[in-house]
Amino acid sequence: MEIKVFSVVCMWLTTSMVNGDLFTKATKSKTLEEEKDVRNSVFDFIIVGGGTAGCVLANRLSANPEWKVLVLEAGQEENIDYDIPGVPTKEFRPILWNYRTERNGFSCLSRPGGSCEVKTGKVLGGSSVVNDMKYTRGSKKDFDAWHSNGEIGSLEWKFENLVEHFKTSEDNGDYDILMNSFYHSRGGEMHVQRFKHMDRHMEQFLGAFAEMGFRSIDINTNVPEAAINNQFVISNNTRLSTNTAFLKPVRNRKNLIVKTGAMVTKLIIDNQEKAVDGVLYEVEKGKEQQAYAKKETILTAGAINNVRLLHLSGIGPKDELSKHNISVFIDLPVGANYQDQVTTGGLAFSLGEIVVDENQIIEDFKTWFQNRGGPLASRGINQISAFIQLFENKNGPNVELALEGNYIRSDKFMLTNVSVHTAEESSLPLPYYNLVNINPVLLKPKSKGKVTLNKRNPKYGRPVIQANLLKESEDLDALIDSVDIALQLLNTKELKKAEVKLAPLDLFPCDRLQNRDQWNCIARHYTKALGNPIGTCRMGGNRTNSVVNYDLKVYGIERLRIVDASVMPTHVRGGIFAPTVMIAEKGSKIIKKDWKENKGNFLRR
Repeated sequence: MEIKVFSVVCMWLTTSMVNGDLFTKATKSKTLEEEKDVRNSVFDFIIVGGGTAGCVLANRLSANPEWKVLVLEAGQEENIDYDIPGVPTKEFRPILWNYRTERNGFSCLSRPGGSCEVKTGKVLGGSSVVNDMKYTRGSKKDFDAWHSNGEIGSLEWKFENLVEHFKTSEDNGDYDILMNSFYHSRGGEMHVQRFKHMDRHMEQFLGAFAEMGFRSIDINTNVPEAAINNQFVISNNTRLSTNTAFLKPVRNRKNLIVKTGAMVTKLIIDNQEKAVDGVLYEVEKGKEQQAYAKKETILTAGAINNVRLLHLSGIGPKDELSKHNISVFIDLPVGANYQDQVTTGGLAFSLGEIVVDENQIIEDFKTWFQNRGGPLASRGINQISAFIQLFENKNGPNVELALEGNYIRSDKFMLTNVSVHTAEESSLPLPYYNLVNINPVLLKPKSKGKVTLNKRNPKYGRPVIQANLLKESEDLDALIDSVDIALQLLNTKELKKAEVKLAPLDLFPCDRLQNRDQWNCIARHYTKALGNPIGTCRMGGNRTNSVVNYDLKVYGIERLRIVDASVMPTHVRGGIFAPTVMIAEKGSKIIKKDWKENKGNFLRR
């Protein structure tokens, strides 16, 4: 009994000293009024980024009423207009970061400025507000590859140990899929199901894929190939972002503070203790405020913005930081290993004469707002995709043929060939289309790049993204192989009967080339970045090529974790939305275990 009491007293004293030291440092040379402001700026956890992962973490950590949690999000609140399934939110500039890749000689050559857009969400809910809402987890083999032999901690990242974290938040509404209880579950915050709306073109394309030998089977059960009507993260035919699913239901918790329009500019670091005390952030440009974390600061700002914040705080490659005269606190490969999934424009099928009544579209919007029904309660042909294994014995798909509808006025086709850009720009909501873009998405590219600070304006300027898309010849070959498969759709009885034809697009400067040479040229010129960046804060077993360990703690510094897609060592042959939620679920459990079982001490590495 005496030993137990002694332990409790020691723990209380340790915690008091840590909290006291932090408050003393924060209030040094402050007036009484300023001291009061600082008291209101001290939290247990600070979450930097209220995006896909940040909203999940905010829910899980604030579930403990003794933990005070602050979420800082650079974007604004999510709007109901963003949640209509039939509306393409990646065109809403105010809720996007609107970053671009650097120019190079092998990709994005005919895109504006010779670079590709990287569209990620700048809004509460992050990219879960602007993504395609598809629920694809990825391949077992890829998760297993995150495990390194000899690294005991990495065993927890093998797929068999991650399934439970996928299932924690899942609420699957399709009973044929839910029957496989090893992979799927009910009762979580994230409702997953297919859209009920199906039009004849969707059925025709699914029939064409079936003719080619593709089965309709749950892609989330580690099958190598399938052609499917995808499952989406929706509720009552409405987009279900992580903000809506995880954060909104708990915003009334007294121990949870959410600030929007708050740009975090620097970490507050105690150089002696080698620990993060908190953050500097701005609601108004140039007016810095402080927030302090007694336990941890957790970065969930994504693979690009995490890099900017860490570099500005002196955490990154020594050579890069010295270019900006930033004192190096820890020399880590922050910003390296950048990867994004990639596709190409230029391949589109014409569905023939289809008349769209714009008055009917207005009525369809009224229907959706009244009862969440009608065509706008769907993604149109965008619901259909085929996952293809290009190489045998790879145990997973290499490419997703993602279909994307658009409406082009027929007189444009009669006057001249339509440009690739026109074919891609959404002119109407998704369910109204007479053109189908076939996007062969390379799910696990070999090409890697890096992210660094803006040379002229490191603090506020757009980070430099050297994406190196299609730099590796294997990536280009895989993309063109999948184009060959997509073109075979035109030879199926299903699409011949429907009179679906190759759309006459203006493919300059590749129009005079033929066959594979032409598609090589098209892919180089009309490259598209998917906006699924990962890897810049790579998880791994050593600080030479990794930024965080297998508990997601940043090497060489205390009280700092990263819990989002930036820690993924590689892509997992699916989207990054579901894996990011899984990482947040797993990360929250690691954090809770550390602070409960380890008596509230952030254990040193």
